[in-house]
Amino acid sequence: MEPPRLKTERLLLREFLAADVAPDLEQARDPEVQRFLGGLRDPYDAFRTLATHAGHWALRGHGQWIVERREDGAFLGRVGLWSPPGWPGIEVGWRLGRAAWGKGYATEAARAAVGWAWTVLGLEQLSSMIVSDNAPSQRVAQRLGQVNTGPVQLPVGTADQWVLTRPPGDEPWALREASVADAPRIAEQVRDAMARFRDISPPGWTAPDHTDVEVAEALAAPGHRGVVAEPGGVLAGHVTWRPSVDARRGPRAEDAAYLGQIYVEPGWWGSQLASRLLRIAVEGARDDGFARIHLVTPAGQGRARRFYEREGWRTVGAPIDDERFGMPTVEYDREL
Repeated sequence: MEPPRLKTERLLLREFLAADVAPDLEQARDPEVQRFLGGLRDPYDAFRTLATHAGHWALRGHGQWIVERREDGAFLGRVGLWSPPGWPGIEVGWRLGRAAWGKGYATEAARAAVGWAWTVLGLEQLSSMIVSDNAPSQRVAQRLGQVNTGPVQLPVGTADQWVLTRPPGDEPWALREASVADAPRIAEQVRDAMARFRDISPPGWTAPDHTDVEVAEALAAPGHRGVVAEPGGVLAGHVTWRPSVDARRGPRAEDAAYLGQIYVEPGWWGSQLASRLLRIAVEGARDDGFARIHLVTPAGQGRARRFYEREGWRTVGAPIDDERFGMPTVEYDREL
């Protein structure tokens, strides 16, 4: 299993690459970076540690990410989860290079990892193991909302266990109504999702345009509604719906709503997020007074079609050639 990519406002949490060996070694040989992490590492030990974190995903289904600055692609360090034998539960930890200190990157990346852990792994608690004189990491833990519960014995020594408890109810999903200000991130998510359609597209297929301006105009249109999910500050998914009479597809009927978009980041595939977003749209369209809701999806997108059918949607006729999509699509509807 590879780490899913998570995007925050400034950072990309991504998979491990061969190009990471050199900058990781540079941090492992920095005495200030390694001050509370067991001291300096030689190339062999640094490589072994990096490989251990990369392989942790295959053995545990979770692990650390490489943290990259989105602005320029700079390697900042590692942040994420760790749960070897003898450890008191799953830890969220961080190690960033000195150039990344004092900018809030550790907190931002750790929040993303925590949000993913709550919503994908369904955890009830996370901890950070911090030695008592590591004041900078203690400040990060405090910003995350962790509480120091005292020293614990680890396989590598003693450290204070800082505990973070899962927030109640739906709070970890960070669901909220979409606004025009969300247009750039929603548009980026749609473009990324469209790029994945290439695997089911005909030769020479070009993805439809979804510019920031188009998405902003749609979000501002009367009757257009949307909800985003931002666990840990990551746009994990979104859903939008509108009156069918204003849609480019569907029945254009007064009593029908049109599900314009529902996208979930690959890191949340298999979680409850898609079902939650779809249920929000269905309930929202019902509250808006519609009697039914429609959607259109590529006919070759088997994963999405199976999902809709499990959720009680039914097909409306056979697939048709869709000029805007540039590939066959199929329409689904559901009574409200």
